[in-house]
Formats: sequence, structure tokens, C-alpha cells
Amino acid sequence: MSHALTAPGKARYLIHAAGGTPLTDFLALAETDPDITVVDLIGPHGQPHTAVLEISAATAQRLRRQFSDASAPTHQLTIEPDRPLSMFGSGAAGPI
Repeated sequence: MSHALTAPGKARYLIHAAGGTPLTDFLALAETDPDITVVDLIGPHGQPHTAVLEISAATAQRLRRQFSDASAPTHQLTIEPDRPLSMFGSGAAGPI
């Protein structure tokens, strides 16, 4: 996943769905929210399971609270910071 420059005051976050429908519903709402920029979708075409968003920390907190509300249909969604992947972690890798 590329980590291009983000807008000032914003960072990249991953939204993951337990099933395709909740993410699809969330993406429809995200299109109407000017604080949310969808950067990429991960998963089969038409059935993404993860979205990469560019949002502020305040928007991430708002979404985290919304997703953790068990009475809301979005309780099947999780949010986490998008961190660079590394094959071996932060330690030095030995021979394979």
C-alpha cells in the first residue's frame, strides 16, 4: 500500500468490515461526509472488506465511538491506524 503525502492534520486509517454489506453501507455514508476521503478499497471488486481513509484524529475518534455502539448497525466495523507493513518487524532479519 502506498503512503503518499496526506493532507495537513489528517492521517490514514483502515476501516474493516466483518461482512461486505456493512462496509458498503458505510462507504455510501462516507461519500456524503466532507471530512472523509476514501483513498483505496481492498477486497474483491464490488465487495470490499477494507477501506483506506484519510481523516483527522477527531473524525477517527467519532467513527470509533460510532462503531463500538452495539445498538448501531455499524458494530461490525472496526477502525485502526494504517501502519506500514514490514515482513520482519522492527528487528534485524536473519538469513531465511
